[in-house]
Amino acid sequence: MRILQLHSNFIEYKPVKKEAAIAEECEKKKHRLEELVVLFTCIEQGDDETVAKKAIEEIKSSLEKLKVNRILIYPYAHLSNNLANPTTALRIVKAMEKYAKEVDIETYRTPFGWCKQFSISIKGHPLAEQAKIILPGELKEEKKKKWKIPKPEYLILTLDGRTVLAENYKFGKSEEDFKALVEKEAFKKEAVGGEPRFISVLKKFGFEWESSSDSGHMRYGPKAALMVDLAGDYAWQSVTEMGIPSFSIKGTNLFNLNIPAIKEHADLFGERLYTVRVGNEEYVLKYAACFQQFSMIKDWTISYKQIPVGMFEIADSYRLEQSGECLLGFRLRRFYMPDYHIFCRGLEHAKQVSIGVHKKIYEKIRELGNDYVSVYNLTKSFFEKNREFLGQLVEIEKKPVLLRFVPEKKYYWVINVEYNIIDELKRPREIATFQIDIGNARRFGIKFVDKNREKVYPPILHIAVLGGIERYIFTVFDTALKQKIPRLPLWLSPIQIRVIPVSDSFAKDAEKIADEIEGYQIRVDVDDRALTMQKKVREAEMAWVNYIVVIGQKEVDSGMLAVRDRETRKIREMSLRELMDEVKEKLEGKPFRSLTLPRLLSQRPQFW
Repeated sequence: MRILQLHSNFIEYKPVKKEAAIAEECEKKKHRLEELVVLFTCIEQGDDETVAKKAIEEIKSSLEKLKVNRILIYPYAHLSNNLANPTTALRIVKAMEKYAKEVDIETYRTPFGWCKQFSISIKGHPLAEQAKIILPGELKEEKKKKWKIPKPEYLILTLDGRTVLAENYKFGKSEEDFKALVEKEAFKKEAVGGEPRFISVLKKFGFEWESSSDSGHMRYGPKAALMVDLAGDYAWQSVTEMGIPSFSIKGTNLFNLNIPAIKEHADLFGERLYTVRVGNEEYVLKYAACFQQFSMIKDWTISYKQIPVGMFEIADSYRLEQSGECLLGFRLRRFYMPDYHIFCRGLEHAKQVSIGVHKKIYEKIRELGNDYVSVYNLTKSFFEKNREFLGQLVEIEKKPVLLRFVPEKKYYWVINVEYNIIDELKRPREIATFQIDIGNARRFGIKFVDKNREKVYPPILHIAVLGGIERYIFTVFDTALKQKIPRLPLWLSPIQIRVIPVSDSFAKDAEKIADEIEGYQIRVDVDDRALTMQKKVREAEMAWVNYIVVIGQKEVDSGMLAVRDRETRKIREMSLRELMDEVKEKLEGKPFRSLTLPRLLSQRPQFW
């Protein structure tokens, strides 16, 4: 800490303009103090509250010599180029003020974070102007508040509304997936290790680690990028299907930790934060869409007539997972999170909306041919007051759920549902989620005006209908690998149809057919390489192409196509129109994007 101490006849100052995100509120009016010591104070990196106390002790000694007992603490950043961050500086300045008052010094302080005008008259004696450097003593690491968390208590909630201790529950023959979840979550039993097959399949489709970045960061080749974009489109489509007026937004991924709401929310998240220091400010890379959406909607004027309202963003998200725990396509340090928030009228309304959310989440997993087993994280008080609501959720599940009780008032939510699939190695994998949040609206200043013209801080539903984009794609591949012949949903498949000419002489015919297929908004490519037809067909099958169309003299003469269908594993004779009708019927209601690589395979570099 550096202090310029000035024994003064008077000082006049006026706050002019805020210059820091955490600037204190004050009036822009002129202040005048007389017969005092002005302390132009600069807080440096490494300073803590012990420095504040030492500074006041030294100042107290100086005041006795000067025979004055009035001070003005004037935060002044221009005495050093090694500044503490603003949050720390404000805390230490307030500590100085507190300690000074405790030792009966008449103490004043200018508002922190403002650009100010000032005029000062300094007395003309040898001790009137003094510079002080206050160094930290033995620094103690600041300890975060630790919650005394009791040993987690688990119960199983059955379809008929009974609760059973996890250790006493008798699992049915059809409850192997639920058993795997309970053993992992409640009994901490680890599944058999090994590398899952989906890793090699992900690489084949262009999902890879980026070796030039941090651990847990992926890169996406042409096919992978297309799948990511399609999944993002489908996430937006899925939330709009719920019928709630919703807005899709975009924004930054860097937020200032010196803003109290951002800091408080980040502290709740814990230690898995990516932080960046820019000049004197510390920022956090967002780990979900909460920061951007909450920061935006707090500036909107909302009427109760417009509630519920939804906000959606595919957030470029960062979480500092342990490097040894990162798993390609699943546990990442950087990922895309299609976050959806619904702002509700009150808790009862939030519960009503949650039923529709829960149905939608299950609809989307079941259409893949998979299913979830769920953990409900909640407080005992919420459980006791909302058994009927929980029963409605379980009825949609059509199976028991695991209840995990958490301490009262620890979290900003009252219920947090984690939806897990069980992968091919019998390990639970959390995919989708929803929460009922009763704390962040007030924290961020999000409100609407009710019919009585009163301000209301709405409960907020946090929802990932599909889960994170990469985790949804992980689920798709995991589901496919459990099939006898693995295949992707047609709408998500990068190459839906591949046309293969039996020889070079039929290349033009193949391209003509591909032109017609593209006209139906179907992704198609042409294998025009100088390979045998058998090799081309084999490579198409290895690429999981849904339909393979072979073109030779017979097909040209008859106008009928030889179509290999990956789903049925049969070769069928179909007209182009019949094939198009079948494909379009399967694609109905799903998003479409054009091919993201050259149509001719001969024009593609070898990447996979």
